Amino acid sequence: MGDVEIKQIASVTQATSFTQNIKGNCDSYCKASKGKLKINMKKYCKKDYAVQVHILKADKAGEWWKFTVNIISVYKQGESRIRRGDQFLWVRAKDVACKCPKIKTGKKYLLLGNDEDSPGQSGVVADKGSLVIQWRDTWARRLRKFQQREKKGKCKKA
Repeated sequence: MGDVEIKQIASVTQATSFTQNIKGNCDSYCKASKGKLKINMKKYCKKDYAVQVHILKADKAGEWWKFTVNIISVYKQGESRIRRGDQFLWVRAKDVACKCPKIKTGKKYLLLGNDEDSPGQSGVVADKGSLVIQWRDTWARRLRKFQQREKKGKCKKA
């Protein structure tokens, strides 16, 4: 019985050193994504999708974190047809450990990202290149304007 406890402690120690090792490399790993947290037409156009999400729950699933989210508004969607309502948001464990993107349950975010295959059956993928900004109600109007400009073909020039 004592052997089992020792093995558990060893695995916790390994996990802790792994996490510390990741955190040591986070600055260089996340550098590209640590930009100004502002939304403009150029950033909107560069991404495949733009949605307002409410983070409901987080579960670890192997190399990934599976966030249960409620998609409140869809401003832009790429190949993966994003629908309003409860969906999964997948983020690599390494990205979560480095807080790029920084996501907390119970919060609402504007999420801009690129289409990528999700590790599960369905959902949206966010990574260190995704823009995840805590939601502000003042953005709804601006995003609707971006949506209208995109429909008029303005994104092709941006």
